Amino acid sequence: MAKHERSLDSTAPPERVWRLWSDVSSWPRWNPDVLAISLAGPFASGTHGSMTTKAGGTHRIELADVRPGQAFTLVTAPVPLSTFSFECRIAPGGQGSRISQGVSMRGPLGWLFSGMMGERMAEGFKPVLQGLSQAAQTS
Repeated sequence: MAKHERSLDSTAPPERVWRLWSDVSSWPRWNPDVLAISLAGPFASGTHGSMTTKAGGTHRIELADVRPGQAFTLVTAPVPLSTFSFECRIAPGGQGSRISQGVSMRGPLGWLFSGMMGERMAEGFKPVLQGLSQAAQTS
C-alpha cells in the first residue's frame, strides 16, 4: 500500500500545531479544502463524524490511532470499494516543528485510486500544511 505524503517545517511549536489540528472547528479557517467538519465526541480514536470538502462533498469520517501531541489518522471512504487513511503527524524540528500529512488507500480499488490520484492529492497537502503552519505561528 503506497503512501503519498508531504511535509513542512514550521517555526510554530508542536503544541500549537496540535492545538489547531485537534480542534476540528478551526479546520475551515486554515484548511482550504474543508468547508465543514464535526465530530460526535472527543478528538480520540474511534470518534466518528462528517466532513464536507470543496472537491468531494460530505463524507463520514473516523479518527484512528490518535496520539495526543504527535499524530492521528482520519479514515474515510469517499469513493466505492476503497478506504482512504490520512495520516497527520507533528514532530519537534529545527526551530519549531515538522508537520506531515500523507494518504494511503486500501480496498479492492485502493490500488487503482492510489495510482490515479495519490500524488495529486499529496500535492494538495502543501497549502493545507502551509495554512496550518501560518495559523499556529499566529495563534
